[in-house]
Amino acid sequence: MKKSLTLILLLPLLTGCWDRLELNKLHLVDVNGFDIDEKTGEVEAFFLITKLKNTGQGNGEPLSVMKELKGPSLAEAIGEWEFTDQSPFIGISTRVYLISESFATKNPVSELDFLLGAPYSSINTPIIVINGDLSKTFETASVPSKEFSKDLNEFISSMEKNKTIPTISMMNFIQSRDDALGDLALPLLSQINSELELSGALLFRNGAPTGKKLDREQVKMMMLLQGGNTGRQRFTGNFSKKNSEKSSLVTTNKNNYGFTVKRDFSKITVSKSASKLPKISIKVRLQVSAFELGEEGHKLKPDYARMEKILNKHFEDLALETIKTMQSANSDVLGIGKELKAFHPKVWESLNWRKDYPRMSIEPKFEITLLNPK
Repeated sequence: MKKSLTLILLLPLLTGCWDRLELNKLHLVDVNGFDIDEKTGEVEAFFLITKLKNTGQGNGEPLSVMKELKGPSLAEAIGEWEFTDQSPFIGISTRVYLISESFATKNPVSELDFLLGAPYSSINTPIIVINGDLSKTFETASVPSKEFSKDLNEFISSMEKNKTIPTISMMNFIQSRDDALGDLALPLLSQINSELELSGALLFRNGAPTGKKLDREQVKMMMLLQGGNTGRQRFTGNFSKKNSEKSSLVTTNKNNYGFTVKRDFSKITVSKSASKLPKISIKVRLQVSAFELGEEGHKLKPDYARMEKILNKHFEDLALETIKTMQSANSDVLGIGKELKAFHPKVWESLNWRKDYPRMSIEPKFEITLLNPK
């Protein structure tokens, strides 16, 4: 009886934790950013932190604070928190990693690889490149009246859901260095009037920068060529050739097109001759709902068959330009090498991949079907 009473009296003393952290001292990182100081060569680490102000039982007022650390390397920069604050940065809730374009062009994986084993880090979080001064982006992010991290997360999630950009996590990016066929395209955003918008993608080969990039329309075309599109990509444009002397405002307006992708299926096929490199064909079948078909769309009975033919040729030309940019970077983002290795082993064994890929014939073939009532 005495022993039971003693244990009951001791219970209130056993409910605490010696290593606990008070809520108002936690540094919950929403957005991580990494840049290079061009003058000093130091690595800059930016953190958009959510701290809880006026904490109480079960509640608290969130407050966004920007923190900047510097060091000779990224690991050393992040380690500087030990000398500035006793509470660690908790990155398990990080929504996105942002890296500047200058950081991305200087062997970024060698700086980032320690994150695979770092505590309080989220390696399955997507990574995005920012064109311009990253510090200005984070200055905008820390304005109290703006919900930067929430808006940015919704913006990126929307583009990923609609298959407008590829989803590349920090783990995917770091591990691509050790993958012989690990070529990636990191989405590139630009800051326009304090807002971020998609401007293209940087091409990487085995985790290393190639110095080449896709423009915004080529990124969307890359996503179509990869197939498996269950999103709702929207395409708009016109059929007039760029810099054409015959092009006029009237002609351009009459030949506008616009449609939303309902289904996207692509297949890679290979034909091999005895003495030449294999010929690759990428067949893309699109089912689309058009909302603008230029002068054809304003007729009482539009000629859909003709418009499908014109769209096929137009998108084949755009796709060919996109593929040539990838080949010039020797970056196989479409995974053609993986396809050959898995399903055409004899063809694969006959190739010196990095030497032969830029010289191969890769032909896109589109089959666009308009779902509009006919």
